[in-house]
Amino acid sequence: MRLILITLILFIGSCKQVENDWIDKTRHEGLKKLEITAPFEILSTEAKPIGINKTIKNLEESKVYFDKVFNEDLNFAVLFVDNQNWDKYAWAPPPGMPQSYYDGNIVLGIGKSIMASRWEQRLHKLPIQKLDSLRHVFGNEIDLDIFFRDALSLHELGHLYQFYKTSKESQRRWLNEIFGNLCQVASAKNLESKDVFIQMDYFQELLIKENLWGKVEYKTLDQFEESYLEIIKQGRNYGWYQTQFYQIAKELYLKFGDEFLNKFRDLLISIDAKKIGKIENDELIEIIRNNLGDEAVAILKWKHDSYQCVKYS
Repeated sequence: MRLILITLILFIGSCKQVENDWIDKTRHEGLKKLEITAPFEILSTEAKPIGINKTIKNLEESKVYFDKVFNEDLNFAVLFVDNQNWDKYAWAPPPGMPQSYYDGNIVLGIGKSIMASRWEQRLHKLPIQKLDSLRHVFGNEIDLDIFFRDALSLHELGHLYQFYKTSKESQRRWLNEIFGNLCQVASAKNLESKDVFIQMDYFQELLIKENLWGKVEYKTLDQFEESYLEIIKQGRNYGWYQTQFYQIAKELYLKFGDEFLNKFRDLLISIDAKKIGKIENDELIEIIRNNLGDEAVAILKWKHDSYQCVKYS
């Protein structure tokens, strides 16, 4: 019965959705509307924010790409928010941590975000050779707002293409985050400029190799589900998870390409917890195997600590 239901949901989800008025405009109160681009709305806490033009261009190109891959014409809004107003418009600290939710809005930092500043300070622990290599990629000032705004905005836009078709009752948050990273990799790979992919790839691979996280309390996927909000608050622990998800997503995209991106989204639509209820791990893995294949399941295997209740092989 569940298989029949999932098959039906997959068929319905593949049909283009025409209802486009889903943006929660109440979140826009007090913001200044910027007439910079037509494909989506832009609002800001500042009348003339500096340093957002490249972000907007990347989002314009990514919207064209995602609309084609997912057969959509998605309407959404991008909110550029400064540090002092972050808690008013965003859903979680720290200021500058990009985020989106199930209401058509993306929130990004402007100015020198606290998120970027914290990581720039941590990078000074690196050997001088590593810092010089980062300067080669990010510029002499190593401005990490380039990463947290330009690269991760693509991740958040990818989430919206899922959230547009699914409920707030996530089947698995870790699957959502792998999808966000998959979208980030795919859209960056398809931008006119390759700078964004080079920057985000170099930075995240460096974080993994140099292990700048300090003590990380949570490492398993079941902990990610059970302690999600606490992990977000800890920041570094959330970043640790995201770099692992990024590596998985990069391998998946390089192996399977655009068609896989669409299949992954269809899978998330089909297992929406509000539609079919929460399912056990063994059944979930079989559904993933049936829809994405054995090779994808092997790549999705969690290699950090143990997640004993999931049978991947």
